[in-house]
Amino acid sequence: MLFYVFAPPASFLQWDDSKNLLEHGKWRGFSRDNLLWMWSTRHYGPWQPLSWLSWAVDFKLWGLSAEAFRRTNIAFHAITAGLFFLACRRLLPRASSASLPLGAAGAALFFALHPLRVESVVWITERRDVLSGFFAVSSLYLWLEDRRRLSAFAFVGAVLSKGTSICVVPFIFIIDTVVLRRDARKTVVSLLPHAVIGLFAAGKNLGGFQTGDLQGFDLGAVDRVLVSLSGSWFYLSKTFLPFNLSPYYALPLDGDGIRLESYPGALLALLVTVLCFHRKVRAWAVPVWFSYLIALAPVSGLLQNGRQAAADRYSYLACLPFAVVFGLALERLYLRRPRRAVAVLTATAIFLATATVYQAQYWRDDISLWTRAVGITPAAYLPNSNLSVALLVADRGEDAIPYLEAAIRLEPRDAEARVNLASIRAAKGDNEAAIRLFEEVVALRADDPSFASARYNLGILLIRQGRKHDGLAHMREAVRLDPSLARRLPR
Repeated sequence: MLFYVFAPPASFLQWDDSKNLLEHGKWRGFSRDNLLWMWSTRHYGPWQPLSWLSWAVDFKLWGLSAEAFRRTNIAFHAITAGLFFLACRRLLPRASSASLPLGAAGAALFFALHPLRVESVVWITERRDVLSGFFAVSSLYLWLEDRRRLSAFAFVGAVLSKGTSICVVPFIFIIDTVVLRRDARKTVVSLLPHAVIGLFAAGKNLGGFQTGDLQGFDLGAVDRVLVSLSGSWFYLSKTFLPFNLSPYYALPLDGDGIRLESYPGALLALLVTVLCFHRKVRAWAVPVWFSYLIALAPVSGLLQNGRQAAADRYSYLACLPFAVVFGLALERLYLRRPRRAVAVLTATAIFLATATVYQAQYWRDDISLWTRAVGITPAAYLPNSNLSVALLVADRGEDAIPYLEAAIRLEPRDAEARVNLASIRAAKGDNEAAIRLFEEVVALRADDPSFASARYNLGILLIRQGRKHDGLAHMREAVRLDPSLARRLPR
């Protein structure tokens, strides 16, 4: 079923798939150099040697096949859902004093079929999510089976796939001390191997994130807390109302905008926190809510990277506690009204599967993906920029014009968008507009060799306008920056 739900036509996306997997071959093999690179790099993301190894295995078996890479993602997700079912079969009876498979099945389906999982499962770059999820849930399950050494071994696999899987440690601690009511000090001692592994992974990932978003900036401490609290409400609300999901949720362009947009979500998150301590629900609400917050912390605004306010993929492990709550509620309903419980599970599974099929269709190619993102957040820079590039790659330059103009308006430092728009204007015969854009590029990137060709093209247009002296000056400066352009100089 999961292979159908998560399997629209697959393609490598320009968004990170290209940088990670298409533009270089350092991961394509098992030579000494390949392996050293995989185990040492933080190329375009976190330290994730096991994820690189898994892609190398895929490449060895199937070649550079997007369909095959996605099938592997789906397979890991399916196995993780099965392991989560087994973990819930061990966990839920301790919480409800019943031993029914329906609750565990409901929790596993809620996790596996939810449209918030689409980004992690369908996006090939996010192999790190599904691979780390497989090892993380394996570690949880093995701990519940009292196989603690094997649990620590599985946890190694989780952090070698993606460092944010360190949330396994607080999950286990809360389960042990709150649900299983074991002695906290003994649990801490038992978790020391996991803690050491987690600290090592955190150290390897510290400072290792990169972003292609031109709007990346440093947030103040208050703003980080607000973004983090607002994000915690965002994932909770999208878990139970999974509508208008996007590949990119942009932060506003200024600090005042960030605060105004974050206040409602932050206040609602604080309200949920207070309500969790109500005597009628605190027995289960406190451990669920705080395990969720702790798991979300590494990918929240507290460690902000780039201009995104949130991302669906960040919910992959953090929202597991909500799936457990759904399974627990289903189990208790079944004890009183079994037919209604079965009906609720069936309706939920159909709704989630339908929503996931719908959401997955947007990930079939770059144009579909970024058209969706612009439709949801038209005033966000990155979706407009990425959609314009996707349209240009598809040789649809005319269609790209409004998105290039929006990208330049939203991000005045974007020289590349100006180059692309200038080229389109020049091809349409609008030389004045093209010259103005190329001059803006020169002003922005005067000494950047990667934009020397823009200066060269500016020179050509100026000569065509009768400004030969200015044009030749720009062309000579372009050759100085990039000597390979010398062969194109007029004799």
